Amino acid sequence: MLRRIIPATAAAVLLLGGVAGCSAQQAQAADCFPSLQPGALSDGTTVLGSFGEAPQISAPKSVKILTSQRSVVETGDSDGYVAGEQSLVGVNMAFFDAASGDSLYASAGFADSTQPSQPLLVSKATANPLSEAVRCSVPGDRVVLALSPQDSAQIATQLGAAPDANVIGVIDVVSTGPTATEGKARGLPNGFPAVVTNDKGRPGVVLPPTEAPTGTTTAVRIAGDGDKVAKSDTVIAQVLSVGWDGTVQENTWDTGLTLLPNETDATAAGVSYRAELTGARVGSQLVVVEHVTGAGARVVVIDVLGVS
Repeated sequence: MLRRIIPATAAAVLLLGGVAGCSAQQAQAADCFPSLQPGALSDGTTVLGSFGEAPQISAPKSVKILTSQRSVVETGDSDGYVAGEQSLVGVNMAFFDAASGDSLYASAGFADSTQPSQPLLVSKATANPLSEAVRCSVPGDRVVLALSPQDSAQIATQLGAAPDANVIGVIDVVSTGPTATEGKARGLPNGFPAVVTNDKGRPGVVLPPTEAPTGTTTAVRIAGDGDKVAKSDTVIAQVLSVGWDGTVQENTWDTGLTLLPNETDATAAGVSYRAELTGARVGSQLVVVEHVTGAGARVVVIDVLGVS
């Protein structure tokens, strides 16, 4: 699935859609508390280059740390979506050997701004140093992450460095957004099931008292304004699939975000509705009513959160 070698904690490339109002963002920022704090190593690391440019670093040689540290060295959009709990953050990342300053890895987005960013999920359940480094960030932030010896050892092997190497990361926050689509819901066409959502955006389906459909129809319930999904894209999504008998077949709201393959690989992966997502915009919620040969009819509600 990956187009390049990246740390295991970043599993796909991502483009995010979704914004919120200024006053809401100020309140969200006030309620957000990063778990990683600045320290002597993160504060003492000099970063050459501006946000969006491939960075170089120079780190102090004599500083020893016990826990990972995080310093924001460039601040972004104060009105941007704050990456609190259960947020998706699109980033470009670079990692360096702290002793030599040698580059260990850099996102393709530093060399080519048209390349999509890489996703990190901010979640206590799956917390790791990379995702915690961008907790409470906004688009435009540049973060220095100084990894503790234990955290360095875990990531150094992934990056091809010596296990005892001290690793420092520079993370540019390209985009931030929620793990559910946001926006005004449209009415669905006649014959579609009713779809309702709770205050967290989690959907539910009320099936109509009609016979099961024999074909496939799709409607946009929430229209996003992000990039369009291409045939070749992998889609980062929330999915609720309910059989016409009311049986829940899949619910990523319980199991975690899913990656839906490109159209070419979708059939083999059993994602029969993947073609219905092509042309939709990131940030949209689609409702697909379809009949699957051998499996019967079902309703699929898809929150399109990102693409790769």
